[in-house]
Amino acid sequence: MRQTGVKEGREQKKEQEFWLDILARYFLLTMALSFIGWGFETLLMLLMTGKLHDQGFMTLPFCPIYGCSLMVTYLLLGTPDEGKGLLKKLKIDGKTRVQIEDAKALRYVVYFLFAFLIPSIAELFVGWFFDQFFDTRLWSYRHLSFNLGGYVCLSISLCWAVLIFLFMKFLFMPIKRVFFRLPKTAARVAALGLLIATIADFAINFIKI
Repeated sequence: MRQTGVKEGREQKKEQEFWLDILARYFLLTMALSFIGWGFETLLMLLMTGKLHDQGFMTLPFCPIYGCSLMVTYLLLGTPDEGKGLLKKLKIDGKTRVQIEDAKALRYVVYFLFAFLIPSIAELFVGWFFDQFFDTRLWSYRHLSFNLGGYVCLSISLCWAVLIFLFMKFLFMPIKRVFFRLPKTAARVAALGLLIATIADFAINFIKI
């Protein structure tokens, strides 16, 4: 009985360490994507206005709405070519070339649709939340056609969809492999340090509002 209990304890600890390792790596990946999003938005604003702007709510160079939108897309759908989660039933399993092409095309269409909806919902919620509860406008699309309260608009959401589709198709997996090849200890220490810094950043900026 004692040996059984010890064995179960070891297995439970091993499983906990496994999930801790997975969470650490996915957190680092999400923050890396948030940094890429911050860099993309900063560069875009520089090209449009000729000036550097402090993008996003955080002081650190991260825009979590980018990282979170991409990560939710991956967890729900996988990549356009991978097809998992909600797209699992759309996997290519036909025997003829026509069936394969039809299945792939259908998967791409559904993926693009979700790539349109997920960031739009994120923008709508985050924009509305800060506006209603903190009287702060992080962005406004009121000057653009087909906008909803200035929080989202059709043209921006379509750009989101195109960029997410292309990023998830060509860049996501190579970036993911980098973080999943990190040594366990390094990944956990880096994730913990970045988590503390992120929480402190949010707390300081919330106080400033």
